[in-house]
Amino acid sequence: MKSQLSAWRWWVVALLAAPIALYGLSYVVVGPRMFPENLSESFRARPWGIYPHALFGSVALVTGILQFRRDLLLRRRALHRLIGKIYVVASALVGVAGGYMAFYSFGGPVTHLGFGLLALALLVTTGMAFWRATRREIGPHRQWMVRSFALIYGAVSLRVELPLLVVLYQGNFLPAYQWVAWLAWVPNLLIAELYLRATRTRATSEVARLAVT
Repeated sequence: MKSQLSAWRWWVVALLAAPIALYGLSYVVVGPRMFPENLSESFRARPWGIYPHALFGSVALVTGILQFRRDLLLRRRALHRLIGKIYVVASALVGVAGGYMAFYSFGGPVTHLGFGLLALALLVTTGMAFWRATRREIGPHRQWMVRSFALIYGAVSLRVELPLLVVLYQGNFLPAYQWVAWLAWVPNLLIAELYLRATRTRATSEVARLAVT
């Protein structure tokens, strides 16, 4: 189970994510012409890393958003489970590809560690969510999936924050990229934890309802 968002919040999350998902898919369809100039050399050298990362990252982003639809969870349980399985597989592949690319990321050890920990955290949170689901532990499953999606949403955070950081550093891409390797996902996890705390009472009642049905 995933915690649900009110309608307007869901649309904000979805509308921010949609162009990023399409941008990721453009890597696969268009190819190197879509690579950022500063990262093009690294991406071109490792197509077996960047293409799966972009493709499955887009899939995970879209399927993750769909799982936040309250009507999908409560009324179309079979579809919810199917999309959830697609999300888990896509996120696992993103984590593996992202972990590989982290070793060669632009910016040196700072970005290697930042993106590497992001990949590891994604694998752990998604794995825990899947394991809890197989045990029908709906409450813990919800919590781990919220954390997992917060990490997937780092793809959106990165592309919002990076241009701002480049401007802050007066066009210097290196320090901006080093910062975004951490800022793209660490604040997302903190926000996820605050969200889980704020919605704990409502989530508990919905978990009980799902257990009955």
